[in-house]
Amino acid sequence: MRLVTSPTARKLLTVISVGLAATLMTPTAAVAADPPAPGNFKGYGFDACVAPNQKVMDAWNLKSPFTAIGIYISGNSRYCGDAYQPNLSKAWVAQNADNGWRFIPIHVGYQAPCFKNNPKSRVQKKKMSTTVSTARSQGVADANETIAALKKYGFGSGSVSYLDIEWYARTTACDNIVLQFADAWTERLHDEGYKSGLYSSGSAAIKAFDEARIAGRGFTFPDHMWIAWTNKVANTDGGSFLSDSGWNNHQRIHQFDNGVDATYGGYTVNIDWDFLDVGKGSVATKKIMPCDVNITFSSYPKLELGSKGTAVSALQCLLTRRGFPATVSGTFTTNTLDALLAFRKSRDWPKKTYTTRPTWTALLAYGYTPRVLKQGSIGESVWRLQRALTAAGLKPSLNGIYDPKTVTAVKTYRENNDLPRYSTTESTVWTLLQRGRTA
Repeated sequence: MRLVTSPTARKLLTVISVGLAATLMTPTAAVAADPPAPGNFKGYGFDACVAPNQKVMDAWNLKSPFTAIGIYISGNSRYCGDAYQPNLSKAWVAQNADNGWRFIPIHVGYQAPCFKNNPKSRVQKKKMSTTVSTARSQGVADANETIAALKKYGFGSGSVSYLDIEWYARTTACDNIVLQFADAWTERLHDEGYKSGLYSSGSAAIKAFDEARIAGRGFTFPDHMWIAWTNKVANTDGGSFLSDSGWNNHQRIHQFDNGVDATYGGYTVNIDWDFLDVGKGSVATKKIMPCDVNITFSSYPKLELGSKGTAVSALQCLLTRRGFPATVSGTFTTNTLDALLAFRKSRDWPKKTYTTRPTWTALLAYGYTPRVLKQGSIGESVWRLQRALTAAGLKPSLNGIYDPKTVTAVKTYRENNDLPRYSTTESTVWTLLQRGRTA
């Protein structure tokens, strides 16, 4: 295991997603609330020392797998403090929140009394007092600083600030000061309606806090654990550092790789990779059943005059919603055939009296086009994407969650249609699906 010992190893953002809600066919404008920090999400994020400029954020929004980004908002020991953050502002946060980004606010303040500074670093981190009462006062002061920063950048009640405790060689006395400091920090955040997170190496503060929890020590523990364990596995398993019984209700982030260059949309950034499972995770929304009929199937069959069943009802509903009225009866009548032929003619497709894979794909994909969907996204747009990919000949999940199976299907679809093999769904993918392009 490679331990994280300096914030210079951390580098930039994370991204997105979120179920952009829309009805099956009707565009629905997203309603901006407080920027999610980090909100309900399960998927990829990244952190970097300096918040990227807007061109990078926009390119990575559409091309990268990231939905969340770690930003250094406060603390007297930040390597990239305010003087090194030319882009970070309330407007920057709001703009990127509107584009679907989530945020991991980071505070780097007092460090463990036994922490050892790198004498060559331009930032020499301050250390907690070895006196409990003073350390607790320092914890409150750091909490007040990060609360002010959360408000400064527009993060509302319920947002999480993550206390960065760099690796230290554990001793009982040192652990106790860190626990007391974080206890005071957490209580102060809770007083103001915010939540507390702890970032640290697995073998340092993470393990110390888990051991204290198991021992039943009476601290107010952080709400989230962000474990730095560079095993290069994108999950929230804590290994030997964080037991399964603790922080197991969507309360974890795992920094699983660090200090690596990543390039998306022509922009390269040195980052740490994170995997989040926070809030409620990514929970599917209820699928919409237009015309009160099911339109979600594991395959979409060839239908023609005389065909009967639920798939026929689905076809009739989709044609009607698309503007080609067909009586929803479950029987493929001449009325249904007329609607199908009219739809094909509107697409300049050859006359065919039966459904094809392109027919189903185009009908199922039609509707509101969100800016981007990626792993962790939820909502009706995800249901619609999964149905269209299924009709196109692929095998995504059919659950309304942009999960790893859906990622695989999207990558295959993009590759088979001469698009870069990104894991995201944006306008180019929707355009092809709505034209009936199959895999």
